[in-house]
Amino acid sequence: MNEVLDFFSGLFATGQWPARWHCGNWSNFHGWLYIISDLMIWVAYALIPIMIFQYFTGKKRVIKFTKVYLLFATFILLCGATHFLDAMMFWIPMYRFNALVRLATGIVSLATVYYLVKILPDIFKQKTNIELENEIAKREAVEKQLAAANANLEAFAYIASHDLQEPLRKIQTFTDILFSNNTENIDVAKKEMANKIVVSASRMQTMIQDILNLSTINANNSFGEVNLNDALSVAVENLEIKIKEKNAIIETTDLPRIKGNQDYFAQLFMNLIGNAIKFSKKPPVINITSIIEANKVLVFVKDNGIGMDEANINKIFLAFQRLHSKSEYEGSGIGLAICKRIVELHNGNISVESKLGEGTTFIIELPKAL
Repeated sequence: MNEVLDFFSGLFATGQWPARWHCGNWSNFHGWLYIISDLMIWVAYALIPIMIFQYFTGKKRVIKFTKVYLLFATFILLCGATHFLDAMMFWIPMYRFNALVRLATGIVSLATVYYLVKILPDIFKQKTNIELENEIAKREAVEKQLAAANANLEAFAYIASHDLQEPLRKIQTFTDILFSNNTENIDVAKKEMANKIVVSASRMQTMIQDILNLSTINANNSFGEVNLNDALSVAVENLEIKIKEKNAIIETTDLPRIKGNQDYFAQLFMNLIGNAIKFSKKPPVINITSIIEANKVLVFVKDNGIGMDEANINKIFLAFQRLHSKSEYEGSGIGLAICKRIVELHNGNISVESKLGEGTTFIIELPKAL
C-alpha cells in the first residue's frame, strides 16, 4: 500500500531516474532517430482519432456499433501518448506517469477487444458496400421490370376496357331499340329476357369502368396540397342523387390538409360513402372525422350499416371479392380495392373495424402535409 501511495504522490517526479540521453551510450544519430520516430508515430496517432471523432460526429445517427469508434479513437490516442512520452523521456524522465498511461492504454485495448468479440457475430452479418451495391442494382433492375410490366398492364387494361365497352354499348342500344320497336309483339317472357340482357350489359360496363379506374391510379398524376374538405364536397356532390334517394345523412368535422391528388381522394370518399349508403337497411348516417397525431393524419369514415363478420375483414380490399350476392347488392367488388390503392399510393394505410349488424368504420392513415 505504501508503494502505491508513494507512486501516486510522486507521479511526475523525475529526480530518481536520469534522462534517457544519460541512460546508456546514445549517439546523436541513434537518439534523434528514436525521438523523431516516436514523434512521427505520435503525430499520426493524434490525427487519426481527430478524423474518427469528426466522422463519428457527422454520422452519429446512422452509425452502427458506435462504441467501437469511441474505443478505437481512445485506444489510438493513448498509444500515441506513450510514444510522445517515450520521446520526452530523453529530457524529462517521467517513468511513473508513463507507466500509468501505459496501464490506461492496456485497459482500453482489452476493453476494445472484449467489445469486438462481443459484437463480432453482428459484424459478420453486415453486408459490404459491394454486396449492398449489387443488391441495389438487382432491386433497380427488378423495379424497372415491374414498372414495365405495370405499364403494359395499364395499357392492356385501358385498351381492353375501351374495346369491350363499345360492343357493350351496342348490345344495350340495339336491345333497347328492339324492345321499343316491338313492344306489342314481344310477350312477357321475352321482355324479361331483353331486360336481363340490358341489366347484364350495364353491370359489365360498370365492372369494366371500375377495372379501368383501378388500372389508371398511379403516381404519375400531379400531387400537391389537398384540402380533404374539398375532396369530400366533390364526392358528396357526385353522390347527391343516391344520398337523397336513401335519405342519407353525412356528418363531418373540419378535415386537415394532406399532400396528394384531390381527384383520387374524391374517388376514395365516393367509394366509401357509396358503400355506406348501399350496405344499409335503414336511413344511412355517415360520420366523417379526423385527428392529427405527430406526423400523421387519421381519417375515420363511420356508418350505421349492416356491418360485416370479423372473419371477412381481410377479404374486402381484394378486387372482385364480394360478401353478398349480386342480386342483393349491386356492384363490381372493386371499389374497396381502388380505395386501398389510392391510400397506399399516398404512403398511407387503410384498415377497417366492423361488427355484424352494428356498422363499419374505415380508418385511413396518411402522412401529414409538411
